[in-house]
Amino acid sequence: MDGLDALLVEPTAWALVSAALILGLGEGIKPGPLNTLVITETLQHDWRAGTKVALSPLITDAPIISISAWMWLQATSLSGVEGILYLAGATFLIWLGFDGMRSASPTFENLESPPEEHSLRRGIITNLLNPNPWMFWTLAGAPFMVAAWNQSPWMPFAFVIPFLSVLIGVKIIIAVTFHRSKDWMSDGGLLWAIRISSLSLLILAVLFALQGISTL
Repeated sequence: MDGLDALLVEPTAWALVSAALILGLGEGIKPGPLNTLVITETLQHDWRAGTKVALSPLITDAPIISISAWMWLQATSLSGVEGILYLAGATFLIWLGFDGMRSASPTFENLESPPEEHSLRRGIITNLLNPNPWMFWTLAGAPFMVAAWNQSPWMPFAFVIPFLSVLIGVKIIIAVTFHRSKDWMSDGGLLWAIRISSLSLLILAVLFALQGISTL
């Protein structure tokens, strides 16, 4: 239980970085609206256009994180709600993990051509309207942010910076890889990466569930 407390109640900087790397990899590589747009822009233009889309979380995630953390703080001030939120987060991570495990090999040959718009602007609009980052930060990211804030006002950066670095880095790698070697990605390389990251998400889901049970 000490290790669980270190991760979700009194996290060290190393625990936050480790969790951020796992979650960033899972969110970065999992198919979704933003990744689809990264690939679409790359195939329609080049890897630079895909990279602009990949950078959009730097703009969109700040308000999403702030709102999600505030909602978590308000909810956890009520008796018993914290345990329910952890269990909800565990359920969300389990859904992400199993969704990734059962993903078919990604194919993008039939993607529609995007309209001629600024790639970064398209990425910002897509991410703000995409429910995935809102659900992620509310149910999975906010617990780490709040626990880190309780340790020190600077500790949340130990989670946010590695998370966004991996999230964006993976999407840039996807853009570059599709630009240079579309065939390799369609042959299953991306699918195996999704499987591995999905397993990591399931492990984190177990930690969330145990913490939720312990606080009820």
